[in-house]
Amino acid sequence: MKTTPEAVFNGLEERIHFYFCLLVAVGLSRKQGRICSNRQKNAFIMKWLKNAGQLPPFRHVAGSEIVWLRGEILRHPPDRDPEPLLRLIYQTAREMRRA
Repeated sequence: MKTTPEAVFNGLEERIHFYFCLLVAVGLSRKQGRICSNRQKNAFIMKWLKNAGQLPPFRHVAGSEIVWLRGEILRHPPDRDPEPLLRLIYQTAREMRRA
């Protein structure tokens, strides 16, 4: 039986919280009519990530996630929807927590 390295679980709860907050922020902004396209969603997420990177709780535990997500968004066309990826990461992290 393979075991998952303990390092994978370091900060897992904080990362789950980070992705939860990001997904909620995107959902609320969409519901309020501020996000009507994938391009607007990408712009919103980029701004949210910039602000999150300045908050101590996120900066310390999700700094690498913020850098990686910003790079992912910039690496792809501006009309690509990043939400499925965010949901996949969030769901996968939650399942890891149960393991």
